[in-house]
Amino acid sequence: MGKSWIAAIAEREAQLGADTLARMAKIFIDDSSTQLGTIAAALARKELATARGAAHDLVANAGSMCFAMLEGAARECERACIGGNHTGALAAYKSLPALVDICVVLLRDRYNLK
Repeated sequence: MGKSWIAAIAEREAQLGADTLARMAKIFIDDSSTQLGTIAAALARKELATARGAAHDLVANAGSMCFAMLEGAARECERACIGGNHTGALAAYKSLPALVDICVVLLRDRYNLK
């Protein structure tokens, strides 16, 4: 079993500093909403390349903030897009909004963000 998010983010803070992570958290909060919207709109239009790009960005942002579960789910969506599997991409996307919401709550709580 992997380390908890608390342990992982504490290690990242030790490496980069809590102030840097707080700035990254603000970026994550802003960007993840945009990325979700882009994925949803692109999948509705069956534009898998566009959805893949936004999913890839979400993978990177989740990884930078130590959100392994979100990173994995976004990667699943990205892989389905790469494989041309629209149905699989839609299925993978379904979990993303709730996971992003959880991540946003964790970040807002940890860094006292509004």
